[in-house]
Amino acid sequence: MNPIIAPSKFDANPYRDEWFDRDFIFSPDGDREYPEHHCKMTWLASQPFVKSFRNAVDVGCRDGEYSRYLQKYFDHTYSFDPRRFERFSYNVDLAKVTHFTCALGDEQTDIHMRGGSHNWVQGQMWSTPCFRLDDFELDDIDYIKIDVEGFEEKVVRGGMQTIESSWPLIIIEQNDVILAGDVAYSAQNFLESTGYRHVATCPRGWDFIMQKA
Repeated sequence: MNPIIAPSKFDANPYRDEWFDRDFIFSPDGDREYPEHHCKMTWLASQPFVKSFRNAVDVGCRDGEYSRYLQKYFDHTYSFDPRRFERFSYNVDLAKVTHFTCALGDEQTDIHMRGGSHNWVQGQMWSTPCFRLDDFELDDIDYIKIDVEGFEEKVVRGGMQTIESSWPLIIIEQNDVILAGDVAYSAQNFLESTGYRHVATCPRGWDFIMQKA
């Protein structure tokens, strides 16, 4: 792995396996049990298509709601988000996860965001560094989940060397968020042009599970 930026630091590693077993998630919506959390439902829908459990990548990891499932089953998980939330360390075992506080896209630059979105609102934007997934030179990636509010195709394009090295299962959110200059389902269409096919969808219809044909 190329340490293009230093991994995020957390005050402690308070994660407990019992919280995972109880579906107890530390969430901005409240710290409680979520037996049918949408991240869990997407993971369960994708799990039958996973062929190997070496390393996983979670792009747009937020508080670790999805990373918590990846770190349970994969040897190691690399999580990316332009915001570092302390709740992340409660939802994942930091011994099995490396977190990077940055955005991912198709070029190295600084981008402006509003919260976790990319839609411009005057006076509400903040700047964050953006890199390509390929810049981190990650090896043996078997699973990539991308939920970045319309930036999905950019993340894929910036990670094609990583993708082509092991053809991981890719989960992309394709909802109604379409950024200026983009079109609906652009990430899905691009992946299909590289030989991926849409094999399943999460119960709420947003997360597309893509597998190399």
